[in-house]
Amino acid sequence: MIAIRTIEKELSELKKANEHGSFVYASSSETFSSVCKKHFGQIKRIDKHGVYIVRQKSTNHVLYIGKSGTINNQGVFEKQDIPERLANIKGRISSNEWFKILLSEKGVVVIEYLFLNKTPISPAVVESVLLQAYLNEYGRLPYRNNEL
Repeated sequence: MIAIRTIEKELSELKKANEHGSFVYASSSETFSSVCKKHFGQIKRIDKHGVYIVRQKSTNHVLYIGKSGTINNQGVFEKQDIPERLANIKGRISSNEWFKILLSEKGVVVIEYLFLNKTPISPAVVESVLLQAYLNEYGRLPYRNNEL
């Protein structure tokens, strides 16, 4: 069996090995996509694949864990990076609407992210470990995650 620690311990270890950051979405008077674009526009990194965690600011509770990017059989990241994934559709609604609803339900949210090193770690594996750590600790998935 794989030893998986608490979600905060897993995140702490990942942050030691990978570049990370966060930003806040606090007002529905701004679209989420504009806040996201402004934040990531300041980051001078070409490769922005990895995982992200959405938290309720007032409680620090994890509301959603997601990944961005897949690795092809050549070991190269493909598809959406974190800014693109955050700006993409969530289910059947736009990310702007998804985050606006989340803001009305839970208040101000913090979006944390980890840019994963190109190899040997896959965003899908890291997302799965974080979701499993959360499930182990709380007996359920985060508020907005539907499946593991």
